[in-house]
Amino acid sequence: MKKGGRLSISDVVATAELPAHIKADLAMMSGCIAGAEYIDNIFSMLTEAGFSAIVMTPKDNSRDIISSWQQDKNIEDYVASFIIQATK
Repeated sequence: MKKGGRLSISDVVATAELPAHIKADLAMMSGCIAGAEYIDNIFSMLTEAGFSAIVMTPKDNSRDIISSWQQDKNIEDYVASFIIQATK
């Protein structure tokens, strides 16, 4: 990306340590839950890649979105849907 370029994505982000049963669940792996990266790590990776003005905002309806993917498993306690923005 050129200097001054802007990044804006939506992704599933880990907001807490994922329990082993979630990390090992094949359905959650294929559903982008088990492999969600921890929010602080994403910030660090973007910084190391030369991005600045990094803003990571959870979507207002994140808990509703996430809980509908795997009902009765409380995954919304571990991951959230975020909008991630940064400038190169």
